[in-house]
Amino acid sequence: MKRIFIILFAVLCSASLNAQQSKESIAYINGGAYLGSHNNLGAYMGLEYDRQLKGNWYWGARISGTYYLGSPMSYDAQPGMNPYNNTIDQNIYKADAMMYYRIPIVKDVVKLRAGAGIGLGYHDIFDRKYTEKDKVIPYLNASLNWIVRCGKHLEFVFSPALVICPSEFDWSFVQLGGDTDINPWLTNFYGLSLGIGYHF
Repeated sequence: MKRIFIILFAVLCSASLNAQQSKESIAYINGGAYLGSHNNLGAYMGLEYDRQLKGNWYWGARISGTYYLGSPMSYDAQPGMNPYNNTIDQNIYKADAMMYYRIPIVKDVVKLRAGAGIGLGYHDIFDRKYTEKDKVIPYLNASLNWIVRCGKHLEFVFSPALVICPSEFDWSFVQLGGDTDINPWLTNFYGLSLGIGYHF
């Protein structure tokens, strides 16, 4: 599954590079921290390719992985809608298609990037309670990032307030199978993100 995501991403990038060269293209490497609705805390890394459509409108293709480091809350075995019951140890690998709009704040140097899109996530579940229950589920995504341009080719992308305000939300209407899963549910939100982009 991870190989399929990487191949799809490479095909999209290759097709875009052979398109009109007058359009701006940016490749990103991203990283940060995330908190998941299944009581997961961890790190994530991603690759992204954005291409200008017209003016401030861009489309993007990206692959990412979130890696489980621990559970921030103690497990509570009491029945009911207690969120502690929803703990599932897992890594998540995603492929997303996004649309972005860049809002100029300080000319071409500082911009606010708002985006939305769809994707597929592969949940690599290694929790003993849910062995052999890996799933592929659909997602809706929303994001808000600051863009800071540094010279002709480089730019940085980071979350609105780094730790205070999450930069991205993933949402799915499909239940993963936890003890207290309900619909709808937020899967991940990213409270710390930083990336570097290169303009072609």
